[in-house]
Amino acid sequence: MKVVAAVLLAVACVVHAETIDVPSGQTRKVEPGQRFSGGKLVKTGAGVLDLSGAALANTGLEIREGTVRLAGGGACAVSTRFMMFKVSSTRPGKKGAPEYAGSGSQFSEFRLYLDGKPLPFPEGTKAIMGPVGAREGPDKGIDGNLKTKCYYNPLALDFGREVTFDAYSFVTANDAIGRDPASWTMSAGMDDGFRILWQEIGSVTDFVAPTARFTEAGRTFPVSLSDAVPFNCQVTVCGKGRLVLVDLNEHLERVDGNGLIVLERSTLELQPGVKFAGSVCGGCVKWPEK
Repeated sequence: MKVVAAVLLAVACVVHAETIDVPSGQTRKVEPGQRFSGGKLVKTGAGVLDLSGAALANTGLEIREGTVRLAGGGACAVSTRFMMFKVSSTRPGKKGAPEYAGSGSQFSEFRLYLDGKPLPFPEGTKAIMGPVGAREGPDKGIDGNLKTKCYYNPLALDFGREVTFDAYSFVTANDAIGRDPASWTMSAGMDDGFRILWQEIGSVTDFVAPTARFTEAGRTFPVSLSDAVPFNCQVTVCGKGRLVLVDLNEHLERVDGNGLIVLERSTLELQPGVKFAGSVCGGCVKWPEK
């Protein structure tokens, strides 16, 4: 089942922060893509609130009692203003001509998809890293012209507004098959007013691109959610509260309380300065060094 999730995120349905009460013995699951924005989302009642697929956008989360469940790992649609495609390795081969392996990465076009259809970049989309305007600069990877290419890594874009997509792909460039991307990460970003915070939404390892030139990669690559709580989100888990993380890799900067965090096939890294006095069970947790 396809889950529409929001990374740093926003989707069509916007719900201001509020208090949600779930009585004992009941479970309430929010609509996929629902966005909680501003103030604080407070969970009361001894039941279960399933926020999987929802977005905590500039919203604190306080669990006074009962359980809040967050899950990731599945294919999803992501809404974000910023994205970054960062290549970590290219096709192995000859170092010199004609393959030029190990001499950087390139592609002629980068493409986004939604529901299996190509998604045009919004007017005004711009590259925000690298030699923009250069003959083979990052902006050449989104100009719609296969005869030009992006010979720069990473490709970081500002769409100018939030864009929702669920997959992406690239088109091989004119030459040098040794520069075809083989392993990479895909990230979404949020501007917190001081810097862009990047959150991974996909990765690929050891992909073999077509040797044909000016050819799309042969498939689209889905995005997925591995981190459901924005990095700067204040999370409070009270003594009667429980936070359950499923198939997630979370890095929490602001978490306090004395409740319970349960990790199901998840990892959790608590950043220095956190004031969480509760306990964590299951999965893998990294406590800050004292």
